[in-house]
Parts: sequence; structure tokens; C-alpha cells
Amino acid sequence: MNIQQATRQIEGAVRAYLSKDEHGIYRIPTQMQRPIIMMGPPGIGKTAIVSQIADRLGVNFVSYSITHHTRQSALGLPYIAQSEYGGRTYKVSRYTMSEIIAAAYDAVEKSGIPEGILFLDEVNCASETLMPAMLQFLQYKTFGQHRLPAGWVIVTAGNPPEYNRAAREFDPAMMDRLKRIDVEPDLDVWMDYAVSHGVHPAITTYLANKPKSFYRVRAGVNGARMVTARGWEDLSRMIVAYRHEGLAVDQDLVAQYLQDREVSEDFGLYLELFSKYEDDYKVDQILEGAAGEKILARASGAPFDERIALVNLLLDALLQRVHDAQARGGALERAGREVDDAADELIGPQTAAQAAAERICAKAAQAASDARAKGTADTSRQLVLAECAEALDDVRAEVGRWALGTAAGAPSTALDAARSVLAARRRALDADLAGASSQLDHALDFLDAAFGADAQETVVFATHLAVDPAFMAFASAHASTKLAEHGRALMFHERGLDLLKQADRLERG
Repeated sequence: MNIQQATRQIEGAVRAYLSKDEHGIYRIPTQMQRPIIMMGPPGIGKTAIVSQIADRLGVNFVSYSITHHTRQSALGLPYIAQSEYGGRTYKVSRYTMSEIIAAAYDAVEKSGIPEGILFLDEVNCASETLMPAMLQFLQYKTFGQHRLPAGWVIVTAGNPPEYNRAAREFDPAMMDRLKRIDVEPDLDVWMDYAVSHGVHPAITTYLANKPKSFYRVRAGVNGARMVTARGWEDLSRMIVAYRHEGLAVDQDLVAQYLQDREVSEDFGLYLELFSKYEDDYKVDQILEGAAGEKILARASGAPFDERIALVNLLLDALLQRVHDAQARGGALERAGREVDDAADELIGPQTAAQAAAERICAKAAQAASDARAKGTADTSRQLVLAECAEALDDVRAEVGRWALGTAAGAPSTALDAARSVLAARRRALDADLAGASSQLDHALDFLDAAFGADAQETVVFATHLAVDPAFMAFASAHASTKLAEHGRALMFHERGLDLLKQADRLERG
């Protein structure tokens, strides 16, 4: 199955394992909860999806790569203790707590949430000395003398032997105790993810034309030659960062992430061409409705691959704006809940109101700091928390001005002052969303003029918008007249996907 299907299967299993009856008893007893093992090639996003599942379910997430552990770090270190048996005292071996088990307890202590997911990567590549203990852990949820906390689900990942010479197959008796999910790379699924997560348009355009370059793992004289989904996404982030810093992306940089010479050289050449498209087509002007006749004529007469590159440039700019707005909206909702929860204090005496504003501001700042320190790949969540912290810092400052009698509009309570700050931010966000709706109209006008309303390029544009959840949420609330005119392309989503695939095949010959 592809990574999207695997996500649904894993999330369903975790929800089932954590389901409780009216007495708070797990419907599936802990000892009968089979550990989940994902088997698939490296770099397809196995770790990322488990982290995202934990985030969606609101439970802890602890991740370890088993190949980095020895028997001692996994089981704990031995020490001599004394125990009494049959009235006599004996010296016996005991073990300190496993680093892995301890990390789960630490997560519970820090978050206050009792449940979580323990993710163990490369589980079938454990060392020979660790493997017996690993098998025991998967079966009984214990390392040495210490048990994983109740309410924790074990999810593991492994590489098939053809991708990792250190990998080994589990015996049938062990596999009968595991819930196995086989995952394969799927370009179509990844492309939907890539467009909605801001992967650089040069990459999505290139892979639309060269799908066989998406994933490659093959033996070479100097070791494995690999191109993976992880490599493409990491390269995308580096391209964006380099461009922001004014640094040139050269072939050497590309080869560090696309570790197959044929693919890296081919993409490096395409990236140079794509950069020329970025310079030639003034995307900002197109989105503001100010594209000149020269740009329109160039687009109309361009070859198919150049047209698709332009479509992806427009998509990237629009979706980035919509995703940023979505994060700001999520931050305002979060900040609003914090203010509402502190409402009783904010309508109280001045000292209590100021203390409440300081407290919720500090809480938001700590959450944003923790997210940055955690280093999660989900940058959208980091952005929401950072925006929320900024909004509540403004609330704190406005409550301070209210206490001094200098707040705008002379609000009667600190709660009114706080809500006025959030209302002003909401108005600014609404104005930005209206601007995004206007840019969408201009993009569609340009595509209609350049290629025609029913052209493949226009359908590709509409289809990629249709698979983006954030955009569809935006469209439902801020639909434009031009978007309504193109509703057929969005309504018949499956037809759009078929046309997109046909266009790719035509381009590849």
C-alpha cells in the first residue's frame, strides 16, 4: 500500500488500541495489542506519518532508531542487589531502567498526557546481541525488568533485506505477534503532499515529467545510489533556504541529496532552466493582474513543459499565501481560547487581570519554544504556535496599557482590551484572505487568456488546488466569481486527475 493508505491503517489501529469502555478499561487488553511494523524502503516518510498521527491524536511521541542502541542502552546496566528467598539473603542481578522506557516516562511527566506512541525505526536491523531483547520487547512490552507505561502503543519500521544488508526477516512465530503493513513509494500520493506542503515547484514539475526519477535505490561500485522521497523534500527545503540567503544552488548541493549521479545531474540542469522561468515570468505581476502582453504571449507560445512550470510557479505562490493565512487563523483561534479560559480573571481586579495576561502569554511563549526545541518537521504547527505567542504578547501589552488607562478605545475591562487585539488581527487576516481570493481570480484570468478555460494547463491548476485541504477550506469561505466559473474542473476532481496523468504521458512521449 502507499503511504497514505498506511497512515489510515496505523491511525485506525492506534485509535482502537487507545479506545476505552465506560469503566476506563482498554477495549483491547494491552497484552493483546499487536505492535505495528511498517516494512518498506528507506526515505518514504514512515517516521513522519507516525509523528503526525501522534500529533493529531494528542498523545506523546517518542522515536528511536534501534541501530543506534547497544544491548546495554536498551536494557539498562546491570547492578548487584540483595533479595531474600526462603529466609536467606542472596546477591542478585538487577538492571537500571532502559533509556527507551525512561524516555516514555519522561514524556508522560513533561506533557501530563499518560498515553503515547513509541516509534522504533530499523527494528529488524538491531545488533545480534540486542535482537533477543528486541523480540521480547515486541512481545511483552518490557526491556529487562521494566515495562512500557500503560496506554503506550508500539509502532516500528523496518527495511526489507533487499534495501539493507543488515536487515533480517523475523521468524513466523514472531510475525504472528505483529501487525504488518507493507509500504511502497507512490509518486501520485507524494505529489499531492508536495504541492500542499510547499515543496519547491521545480521539483514537482520535474517529477511530473520524470516520474521514474522519484525513487531509486540501486547498487553501485561505491555503495548504494539512492534517490528517495525524503531526499527530494530535504533538497526542497535547502533550495528555499539557499535562495532566501542569496546563495547559488549548484550541482554539488543537489548531489548531496539526490545520491544518484544520473538523476542529480538531470535535475541540476532542469533547476537552472526553471530558475530562468522564474526570472522571465513575473509571477507577482500575474497574481496582481498586471501581467503585460509580452508575458502573456510568451506563455501562449511556450512548450508544454514550460507551461506546466509556470502553472506550478503560480500554484506555489498562491498556496504559500493560503497556508500562511491558515496558520494565522489557527493561531488566532488558539489565542482566543486562551483568552476565553481566562475571562473570569480578565474581568476582575487590575492586578488579577494583568497576572492572567502575563500567564497566558508565558504559556504560549513556552509552547512555541518547546516546539522549536523539539525540531519537528511539521513547520506548520511551529508557525501556529509562534503566531499564537505573538498575538498573546500583544494581548499582554494591551492589558498593560488598559491598566494605565492608555488602551485604544478605552475598554472597560481587560477582557475587552484583549479581545480588541484579537479582533484587529482577525480583520487584518480577512483582508489578506480577500487579497488571496483576488490573486486567484487574476491567476485564472491569465491561464484562461494564455491557454483557454478548458486547456490541460488550467485543469492541472484547478486539480492541484482541489487536492489541497487548506485551499479547499479557504475556497469554501472566500470563493471568488472566477473560481465559481471553473467549478466544473473542481467538482469533477477524478476527471481532472485523469487529464493530469494523460498530460504527463503525452509530455513523456
